[in-house]
This record gives sequence, C-alpha cells and structure tokens, in this order.
Amino acid sequence: MIAPSSGAAPSSPALLEKCLLVVAGKGGVGRTTISAALALIAAKRGKRVLICQTKSKERLSHLFSCDPIGPDLKEVQENLWAVNMTPQAALREYGTMVLRSGFIARQVLENKVSRAFLKAIPGLEDYSMLGKTWYHTTEEEEGRPRFDLVIFDGPATGHLVTMLRIPQVILSTVPEGPLTRPALECKKLLEDPVRSTAVLVTLAEDLPANEAIELAARIRGELGMSIGPLVVNALYPSRFESGPSARALAAFSAEKEAPSGTIDPLLEPLLRTAQTAHSRRDLNEHSLARLRTSLNLPMIELPYFFTSDFDLRKLTELAARLETQLV
Repeated sequence: MIAPSSGAAPSSPALLEKCLLVVAGKGGVGRTTISAALALIAAKRGKRVLICQTKSKERLSHLFSCDPIGPDLKEVQENLWAVNMTPQAALREYGTMVLRSGFIARQVLENKVSRAFLKAIPGLEDYSMLGKTWYHTTEEEEGRPRFDLVIFDGPATGHLVTMLRIPQVILSTVPEGPLTRPALECKKLLEDPVRSTAVLVTLAEDLPANEAIELAARIRGELGMSIGPLVVNALYPSRFESGPSARALAAFSAEKEAPSGTIDPLLEPLLRTAQTAHSRRDLNEHSLARLRTSLNLPMIELPYFFTSDFDLRKLTELAARLETQLV
C-alpha cells in the first residue's frame, strides 16, 4: 500500500484486512465468482472467512466442489464457510438474537398472527438477511471473532442498495427498541471505511459499465459507504495488435470491404473468428477507458476463461490472477 503523506490520516486497511466486503454489481457480471475468489485468497492467508448469499441460485457448491449450500453455515474449504440465506431462516436467527431465546423467538415468529403481521412490514425479510450478515461480523468463538472476514454476495444493483438502506430507514421510522440497536450497529459498520467497503464487479461492456458508474454514485451518496477496487471481469485478451497476424486481419477486413479474391478460403473461418475477438477487445478498451475516467477507482482486470465448466480448478486460477492485483 502507498504510505500516507506527512500529517495525513492513516491509510485504510488493505482489502482483506477489513471485516466486511459487500460485493456489488449488475446481474451476470460474476459477483459470486469474484466473492468466491476473494474468499479463497483470504482463507489461504489463514483468515476465517464466511460468504453470505441472499437466497441466490446455488452455484457455490460447484465452485468449491462440495455438497449443496443452504441456510445453515457450511465449511466448504479449510478456513472457509458459506451460507445461502433464506428470509425465513434468517428471521428465526435474528429473532433469537434480539429476543435472546430460541424458544421465545419460535413462539413469536411461528405464530400465525405474527407471521401475517411480519409479512406486512416492508423490507423485514431483507433486513433479517442483512442483520444476520452483520451479526456474523460480531460473532465470537472462544474469545475471538468467529470470522475474520465476511463477504456479502448480495442481490444485484438496485435491490442491493435498497437492502443496505434498511438500517437507516429503521432508525428514521421505528421507535427505539429491539430493532434499532442492531440497525444502528449495522449502519455504523457499513459507513466505516476501516471495517467495510464495497467491491464493484462489472464487465467492460456498455450496459454493465453504465450500471457500475450509477451504482458507485448510489453507494457513495445514499449509503455513505467507501468503495474499494473495481473488478472488471471477463476481459478478452489483446491479440492481433502487430506482426503477421495483424497484417492478415487487416487484409481480411479490407477484403470484406472491397472483395479482391486474394484471401485463401480455407483461412476465412479462422480470420472471421479473429476479427470477432479483436472487435470484442476494442469494445472492452472503450469501456475500460470510460470506467477509469468516470470512477477513478483502483482497477483489477481479470481475463475471460474460455470454458463451459468453471470449477474449483478455474476458480483457483482466477483467484491467483486476482491476488497479484490486490493491495
């Protein structure tokens, strides 16, 4: 990390030294994969790590080559646990935490009248999952934190911001009581750049890049959260920039504009594929430039893996590439 200048405030801890990372981005950009890669790196460094998901499509078990992951904490690698939270299970756990009794929580939360009332409270299900995530950042075991790092792989963009705003809404609207203390502590955690930060994930394409720029503004403005690195996922490699391959591709492009019959037909499928890859990289470069200009964030660039089965071996390879770019 860069040392602070004389008289400056101390630098914020390195990314994996924080206690909460919120991995954010548009659907389909690889949030879960990046969450898993970050967790793998931290666990390899000896940290006890928990990945919290919110009723997500179950993919972590394939990434970690383990049994399916549900609403109960499951150890998936050495030093690494995961949970795919459901509102019902999270609400039960939250009720036990607030009421300090599993028996009382079951009597309250499983009562038909109570269930009907709770369903009518806007955002309570989301808050129960966020509250469970916050709780695991405070949980202790044998006098030390149970987890050194909690990674929150939440919902996509708009839903995520709404979920993270719930503590502030509770503090603004609910009388002081059992809901407000955890809400205050959760809000403090989210707003503390020493303990937490958001990690934005995007693709270097127009729509995901636009959404990443808008999301960064909302995270800073509406939530008051710090933003760590921007992870640009699935970049096409830079190829055909010079040498014989570049000349062949240029000749093929010119041939398409003004056919002269000089291109070997046997090479045409290969050149067409090369032209597509070159065009995708050009698109990536355009979006990368816009992201750098608009966000001014540290940027981590990760390659596209040309595979139909992204498994633990590929995840480990991705994590190694990611780790070389972490500060």
